[in-house]
Parts: sequence; C-alpha cells; structure tokens
Amino acid sequence: MLADWVPLANKGEEAIVRGIEDIFRDDRPVEIGVFDNVNEVTHRGNITVFPREWVFRVTGGRWSRRRRILKNVLISVQMRFGYYSRLRNLLPGGDPACRELQEFFERAQYVVVGHDGVFCAESCGVIHLAKKDGKRVGILGSGTAIGPRGRLYLAWLCRRAMEESDFCVFRDRYSYESMRRLSSDPDKLILAPDPAFAMRPAEPEAAHEVLERCASFRSAGEAGKRIVGATVLETGVVYDHFMPGTDPDVKREAHAGYLAGIFDALIRHREAFVVFLPHSVEGYASDVVAAQHVTQYMTASTNHYMILNEDLPARVLKSIIRECDFLVGERTHSVIASVCVATPFVALTNRRDHRTHGILGKMCRCENQVLNMDCLDQQAAQRGVLALFDERECIQQSLRETCRTLTQRLTEVARIVRVPEARMDR
Repeated sequence: MLADWVPLANKGEEAIVRGIEDIFRDDRPVEIGVFDNVNEVTHRGNITVFPREWVFRVTGGRWSRRRRILKNVLISVQMRFGYYSRLRNLLPGGDPACRELQEFFERAQYVVVGHDGVFCAESCGVIHLAKKDGKRVGILGSGTAIGPRGRLYLAWLCRRAMEESDFCVFRDRYSYESMRRLSSDPDKLILAPDPAFAMRPAEPEAAHEVLERCASFRSAGEAGKRIVGATVLETGVVYDHFMPGTDPDVKREAHAGYLAGIFDALIRHREAFVVFLPHSVEGYASDVVAAQHVTQYMTASTNHYMILNEDLPARVLKSIIRECDFLVGERTHSVIASVCVATPFVALTNRRDHRTHGILGKMCRCENQVLNMDCLDQQAAQRGVLALFDERECIQQSLRETCRTLTQRLTEVARIVRVPEARMDR
C-alpha cells in the first residue's frame, strides 16, 4: 500500500506508483492502495483509490504555505502526545465509513510512504501506526528535504519514522543529506533512483495506436521528419522560478514565447515534428492548456506539431517517448522516462530546481543536458537545444549505459525493500 496522497491525473505521480508496482512485482499480481481527491472509493485496474480526507488533513489540500505550516506544527504536536486523529481510520476502530480502507490496510503486506515530494508529519504517523500493526513499512523514493524551520517541529517525528522504517530510500542527494542530518542511524539511509525509473513502458503498438490517429503525424513519418516529444507546464518549481515576481499574465506570455522559439527553431532548422505530451491533465495544472499557450506563439503551421489531449496511462506515455528521436522536457518525470528508454533529451528548468539537477544532472550524469532558463536568453536556449539535438547519437549511447547502471541499482533496492536481511552499499 502506498499510503500517500497521489494525484493520479499527474502522470509523473502515476509513473512512480507503477514503478513501485514493478519493484514489488514477482510472479503474483500487485494490488496497490493510494489516496487522492475523490469522493468515494474508486478502482482503476489494480489500484484502489481512497478519499484523501479519510486520512490526510494537510497533504493534498489547497492551502496557503503559512496555513500548511501551522497545520503541520499542530499535527506534529498532537502526534508527539499520542493523538493520531484521522490517521486511525487506517485501523480497526476507526470511522465505520472507512471500513473498506481498514480492510485493505489489514491485508496489506507492505506500507510505503514518502514518494516524490510527499513526506510530512502525517507520513511519520502512518509509519508509526503501520509498524505497531506489524507491517513491513518504509520510505521509498522520497524527494523531500527538511530545512531549518521544518526541523523545529518535524525533527523528532522524522527521526522516529526513520528508526521505525524497515527501509529509507531517497531519490536525490539534496534530500538524502537533509534527512541524514536528522537520522540517529544515518547509515541506514539509501540514495537510489526515483521509483519511476523502474516503470516498464507499454508495448510499441500502444504508442503507435495513439500517434497514428493524427494525419499530420502520419505525414511527418512519411516525410522522414525527426519526432520531438515535448512536455511543457505552467506550475511547480520549474515555472515558479521563470521570471519570479512577474505579473502572472506577463509571465505566462513570456514563458510560452520562450518555449515557442525553441520549437520553431527545431522545426525550421532541423525539420522536426513536435508532439506535445499530456504529462499532467490535472484541472489546475493541465499540460494540454500549457501546450495550447505555447503554440499560440509559434510561427510554424499546425501541420508541424500535434497536441495530445487524452488522459493517457503513464506506461503509454513512456512508450511514446521511446518512439521519439528527441525530447524537450520541463516535466521531470517525462525526462526520467526518456533516460529509461535511451531517448536523447534536454531538460529545461532553473538553478533552484534541486529535483531535476539532483536526479537527472548528478545521478544520471546528464548535467550538460539540463539547461537553466534563468541563465539563458531565448536565443542562447535555442542554440543549446539545437546543439544537443545534433548530438543525439552520442547522448543515446551514454543513456544506454546510464540505464544499465540505474537498473542494477533498482534491482538492489527491490531486494532490500522486499527481503529483511538484504543489504546494499550506501
């Protein structure tokens, strides 16, 4: 059970869930339980989605930063004195309306928390209750760093959570070092690839079936054009630090224009066909809407690009990226998919984005393929992207070696999270 809030409309989040599924997969099917903003228990294949509010008061809520911090402080103090509020809905004796959750939790063999950037006071409470219930429990793929302010009220809870966890896996060095400073047994912590690296893509036929519905894509293939996948966004750390402090409308226009120039350059100078991928279809953070804004500023005609506007499974998106010749990605998990299938890429972000620099730059040894938009004007960015596009063959060879290394590391992670006596080098 992945006892976290998981917005499955974000395909990066789904990729992590599917990667965790593949980490635990053997010859038996894997059943997964998660929490999302749903009104009732929902079944999506082998994933059971429970209402977030049954357990989480803070995580996943649309609150201001100040209010979130205050609520986290309150929850931390309550748990320190043994009061677990909604978290007890995981256990027998909780709210009878949550019976299906309690039954799922009772039969769960593993309880995993802290994926992506989701790790908070409530995560620590889940670990404590699961451990008391005799579960094998741990942190898998956390990308959360606890700063000086957070340590004031989270240090004790986080320290206990790491002590009680059977495994503590962090996906980037920034988060790993942050949590090592809090841990009473820092050697217990493991730095390893994001679980999304473990997700297997769908078969090639699934990608072809989606892409070939579009006449312009078929024409591009017949003309021998290079296929460039693209993920663009208007939310999160990548977007927040693009011209920070600027009027929202001005910022959106500037960001769309910046990216439009890059795609126009690829189309004009490298005869590319651009496929905009819907890596998030969340209502407040739709990549489809972001792509529409970008194309409004492109000078290329509509037969040089397509916008996929379907709610595609993460495995299918990874398969589509495998079919591309190159990827231009603002979505970190789209670039993670690119690494896994050895599709050459450029990641667009900024210097404040520890996630992209930590995972793709340092862990994947692809720092040269990460361009900081806060350091480059539009012309410089275009030149950088075109140069990387021209180095596709060399980049692909390097990615294949990187992928082998990451796969070996994830095999070790799978062994340690599933088998209590397993050990691995930190």
